[in-house]
Amino acid sequence: MRRTLTIVLALVMVLSLCACGAGSNVDVAAAQNIADLKGAKIAAQAGTFHADAMMQIEDVQDSTYPEFADLLTALQAGTIDGYVAEEPTAIEVCLGDDTLAYLPLVNNETGFAATDADVGIAVGLKTGSELREQINAILAEIPAETRSELMNQMVQMSAGKEVTELVLTSEAPAEPVGTLKVAMECAYAPFNWTDMGEASVGAVAISGEGKEGMYANGYDVQIAQYVANKLGMSLEIYSIEWDGLLPALESGTVDAIIAGMSPTAEREEQIDFTNVYYSSNLVIIYKKK
Repeated sequence: MRRTLTIVLALVMVLSLCACGAGSNVDVAAAQNIADLKGAKIAAQAGTFHADAMMQIEDVQDSTYPEFADLLTALQAGTIDGYVAEEPTAIEVCLGDDTLAYLPLVNNETGFAATDADVGIAVGLKTGSELREQINAILAEIPAETRSELMNQMVQMSAGKEVTELVLTSEAPAEPVGTLKVAMECAYAPFNWTDMGEASVGAVAISGEGKEGMYANGYDVQIAQYVANKLGMSLEIYSIEWDGLLPALESGTVDAIIAGMSPTAEREEQIDFTNVYYSSNLVIIYKKK
């Protein structure tokens, strides 16, 4: 259900990608580190640190795609050898498709050179927002074990496994003092995705015209709901394409970005970030031979 939005576009894209050439002769499955990927056809989502990290591969035949779902389509079509993703995303994708696997790289060791900010994700806020310290205090309440187990639940749920009770919960305010408007793609499982028609446990209705019957869920959604409840506010989720997230925040359309976004130095020149609420390794998803 959650992938209904992308299926039609994906089918159309497969036909076009099949005519765009094949992958390289690099044996991605045998790679032990990124040095072994020399010359491979690797892709990443445009506008992300993944795209920057991809360029660390020597002689990489690089490409970028606007939507994360496009990467999977290109891989299935054989246009690329693999694509860069966060490890939780790789686990979710591979659980749902046993023809796929991923390289279990480790940042700064066998994998990509990356700072904590590059591979961490944080809440994005307008510069000078008073919410920053309040949200930091709320995030500090969540134990590391709970964060890890929540991600595991979201991986399982987004891969179609049943989850009946979430590990991270908080009581909704009886009388909200306002509304926290949060933007995310709703298309980057297990961090955020879209349920169509039938909401999974913990899902939140997506706000906005034409979004009736659509629900957001995922790790980011659960963090957003927890934060909103603790702030004494109601929560509204807005589904916005990646390139539109920063403009939506800066224009005041939303109050926060909670979308698997890394607090990189470049982004911190535009907006403020809270402390990191999740960190992960960058890996390469590939298709088994």
